[in-house]
Amino acid sequence: MIETDTIVIGGGLSGLFAALRLQDLKIPYLLLEAKPEFGGRITGYPVAPGSDVCIDLGPTWFWPHQTLMKQLLARLQVEWFEQYSTGDTLVQRRPDEASFRIQNDAGTMTSCRVTGGVKQLVSALAGQLEQTKIKTEHPVTVVRKSGKKWQVTTVCRGLEQNFSANRMILAVPPRLIVKYLTPEAYMSEGLVKALQAEQTWMAGQAKFIAVYKEPFWRKKGLAGQAFSHVGPLVEIHDASCSAGSGFALFGFIGVSSASRAQLSRQQLTAQCLEQLGTIFGLDALNAAATHVEDWAQDIWVATELDALEPPRHCSFDMEQHEKELEELKVHLVASEFAQFEAGYLEGALMAVETAIQTLPPWP
Repeated sequence: MIETDTIVIGGGLSGLFAALRLQDLKIPYLLLEAKPEFGGRITGYPVAPGSDVCIDLGPTWFWPHQTLMKQLLARLQVEWFEQYSTGDTLVQRRPDEASFRIQNDAGTMTSCRVTGGVKQLVSALAGQLEQTKIKTEHPVTVVRKSGKKWQVTTVCRGLEQNFSANRMILAVPPRLIVKYLTPEAYMSEGLVKALQAEQTWMAGQAKFIAVYKEPFWRKKGLAGQAFSHVGPLVEIHDASCSAGSGFALFGFIGVSSASRAQLSRQQLTAQCLEQLGTIFGLDALNAAATHVEDWAQDIWVATELDALEPPRHCSFDMEQHEKELEELKVHLVASEFAQFEAGYLEGALMAVETAIQTLPPWP
């Protein structure tokens, strides 16, 4: 049995940031992540084999008013840039009509991107932590309360391991807590139902990216942004992973997860690439690489309900369950639990800071 003060379950942005804040406060901790690498829903497509510069496949943007993101990036010396938006936007209204251009609104709120992809932030965070305290490939199989202690069991490459702690920080989306962390053994029926009712943000979505040697759309006076009533892509953006390199377009696939499952990756890729060619011109067909990221197929992200339901925004009522969680010494810090900016990168950081403020001083 390995003992510590706080066990953090989940190694995405909120879990890694929680570990960093515990480390700041000199509170002993251990972080357990199920996947082979940290990041959770933050991942990317390398611009070249073996490169750590990636085109975002998960969370992509933050905004100027989101101060926690900007402060963390500054602390970790991770660079960021403004989303490319110079030029016109294209609209595809009907399959038998050419796309038409509309001038971008100069008053549109600027969005921001992490240079080299949001995985740069994940890597920088993980690099700040004591490496013996953070573990990948440690999916949790059992969580139980034994007296005043929490006991957590994981299985890593067939080997069962047991951990003990005074409190838990769950950096896992609500439905995945229900699916994997056996909450019915220690939480009230009402809290378990509330967790099950809360949709995992963006879990049913899929993205398509096309990588290019040159940003041909910029030379045409286009922002790389397009909206379509035709599909399969319904919203397209310039996905270049820095201001001047790693050029790409990405689009949200508007086909339901059930319909996507009926198509091979080759078929879906062909449809998406053909649509880019229709919207942006023949240059779009000359992609150096393409990739489909279907989050609904990731067992550590989406549940069956997430894959079937239409998307909706987060609305977990933390205040209703605050007393029970306090008595349990359990803190919920996934982005879905943030009372502001829920679902966004900033929300993950806000949820962690809210939890950290409630921790007693370490002796």
